[in-house]
Amino acid sequence: MNRLIILLVIALSISTVGCKQGKVKKSLLPGVSGKAGEVVIVMDKNYWNGTPGEMVKNILLQDVPGLPQSEPMINAVNISNKAFSELFRIHRNIIVTSISKNVKSNSITIEKDKWAQPQTIINIHAPNREAFIELWKNKGDKVLATILDAEQTRLMKNYKKYIEKPVVEKLKASSGIKLVVPKGYTYDLDTNNFIWMSHETPQISQGIFVYYYDYKDTTDFTQLNLINKRNEVLHNYVSGPRKGSYMTTELQVLPEFRSYKWRGNYTAELRGLWKVEGDYMGGPFISISQFDEINNRVVTVEGFVYAPKYDKRNYIRQLEAILYSIDFVKLKQ
Repeated sequence: MNRLIILLVIALSISTVGCKQGKVKKSLLPGVSGKAGEVVIVMDKNYWNGTPGEMVKNILLQDVPGLPQSEPMINAVNISNKAFSELFRIHRNIIVTSISKNVKSNSITIEKDKWAQPQTIINIHAPNREAFIELWKNKGDKVLATILDAEQTRLMKNYKKYIEKPVVEKLKASSGIKLVVPKGYTYDLDTNNFIWMSHETPQISQGIFVYYYDYKDTTDFTQLNLINKRNEVLHNYVSGPRKGSYMTTELQVLPEFRSYKWRGNYTAELRGLWKVEGDYMGGPFISISQFDEINNRVVTVEGFVYAPKYDKRNYIRQLEAILYSIDFVKLKQ
């Protein structure tokens, strides 16, 4: 799982993968169809119900890490090659397989906005079943990474069109932190280097915490230190519904941790579960901590979801798109 997660933030670099641009002008293309996190997989039934299909499902339908219940990375809709009509060609994500003796060699190509926009199409060609299996074994993780990256890019572009300007400007002025926060979010708390923003509906709650502190050394970014700092901050500022209750990290299953470079900044990520000590509330969270070299500090932005009656994958991905828009400006002295 860790190897897969690392792929989600690095640029796709595959020798057999090229990018093609459709000849139709984008202005003439319809908008994409399909739900967030959904992929149409064009593969004949004899392969879909056999080993090639099982291998595809093992990668694409594996569980999302850090959720309280099992949810797949994507939702797959299988269509045979003959049934792949115009109705399905405008879907947001499409994987088209061609397993035929007429295919000369293995290849994977990526097309953008061919029949609709913003669309991602991945074409996988193999001369026979065995060749497809070998190709997928080597490149399946990266195919998934391409789909997930396309999903996040769509969200980011959409949020940039509809930002909650007062929230964005207040956050920047107060903290020197820039986030693309979409419409519907409110600025709820700003105190002692801790900021809380939220989007509330009758069914679900999505919250964003921003907190920061002076950088000491690289140990600030260890898994244990990040969890301890998170618990300290939440204990101080995020009370639960009952007297004495507060939000904290569920440690029976440790959050998944990874570190990497993101846009040139050293970054550490936690994905796991939060709970309310002294109550029964809980759900998933994602936390991103970066070294803000401009202001010599550690900045953490994190999102959490409370949706006890609903699946949570897409809500977390919405928050993830916001968090990964992070940027810094110099604080006024």
